[in-house]
Amino acid sequence: MSLEKMLATYEFEQWLYLEAKLLDDIDFDGWFSLLHPDITYQMPVRVNKEGIERPDYSLDMFAFHDDIELLKIRVDRLKTDYAWAEIPPSRTRRSVNNVRLLDYIPNEKAVVNSYLTIYRSRSTDIHHDLISGERQDEFTYVDGEWKLSKRVFIVDQTTLNTRNLAIFV
Repeated sequence: MSLEKMLATYEFEQWLYLEAKLLDDIDFDGWFSLLHPDITYQMPVRVNKEGIERPDYSLDMFAFHDDIELLKIRVDRLKTDYAWAEIPPSRTRRSVNNVRLLDYIPNEKAVVNSYLTIYRSRSTDIHHDLISGERQDEFTYVDGEWKLSKRVFIVDQTTLNTRNLAIFV
């Protein structure tokens, strides 16, 4: 691995760690500032298939398929008294690992793959959610900063054992 690619991998690891921290700290405005205006943010539905056929997720059904306007609505709603699914707010802990730089053009674009595990607890409820999966992120370099321009989150579970998906992945 070249020194340039090693340094770029480190830069994106730090970017992903910052993103996780902002979301865990419920700093949605800080998180939203990391997004590119042309973002596509999606989670395809996982499906069970016989054998080893791939992909084992839908190419045209999504748990969410958002653009910047929908993400802004979701962020703004979470700051009101009308986000009932998040009153009180979830306590989350995101663990990002296995970060791999797949494609990289300095100061232009990058494709980064990572694994994500989210632990989420709610109020005094003794139950918790554990959501894990793989993310493929595309970044675009804008005005001296990397902005997330596409995210595809492939959740590991076919059936999510969570009451809602009011959190961001």
